[in-house]
Amino acid sequence: MDFARIIQIYFVQGGVALFYLYMAYIVLKRGRKPLHIYLSSFYLSTTIGAIINMIYAIIFDPTIVYIMHFLTYYLFCFSMVFLLIFVLILVKPAKKIKFKLQLAIMIIFGVLIFGLLLFPSGIVINETTNWKPDWSWSFFIYSIVVCTSIVILPTLYYSIRIYIKFENEFLKKKWKYFLIGICTYFFIYYGTSFSNTLNNDIFRFIWSLISLPTLISLYLIYHGVGRQLE
Repeated sequence: MDFARIIQIYFVQGGVALFYLYMAYIVLKRGRKPLHIYLSSFYLSTTIGAIINMIYAIIFDPTIVYIMHFLTYYLFCFSMVFLLIFVLILVKPAKKIKFKLQLAIMIIFGVLIFGLLLFPSGIVINETTNWKPDWSWSFFIYSIVVCTSIVILPTLYYSIRIYIKFENEFLKKKWKYFLIGICTYFFIYYGTSFSNTLNNDIFRFIWSLISLPTLISLYLIYHGVGRQLE
């Protein structure tokens, strides 16, 4: 395993796993209301994905590695739907965001992401790729289109609406931290997806260095709203 991959998996994603697990615990400790549940679910989904990634990095069975790599990516993508529902609950009246609608959003997005499995050779990860994921461009484009249109753009749109709606400067400042935090997460999603598709060792190394400092920014999601959930 080369140095860039060690940084990316065990420092960046390992750091994310430990940090997000702690954040999930802190959020749930504050309460069990829907807002707490969805924010902690975002953290837990990312945590589980990162842990699976660290495990399969030392496994050398093509079938197992393929399944675990897809599951890792699936959880990273699916975690974003929890952010969307979290924001929708804040911006919309409770009667408009009933549980059936929340469940429908999660199911539709989950099924669309599972559609990535339909791409032949969408993911290649075996001894020929030195056990590094190599994605097809069709796999990459489908993922970007689905995640961007279904969860990322709506989350940003409603988050900005909330920010504009706030008149209290303290709340605006707190929500700004949340915006920076989610934009950082989306940045990591785009960068990691592109890195796996480009499959270039030099870019992987550069990306591993770029993504490492973003761990600090990810705390802002909790700092912006987690402490205010009561």
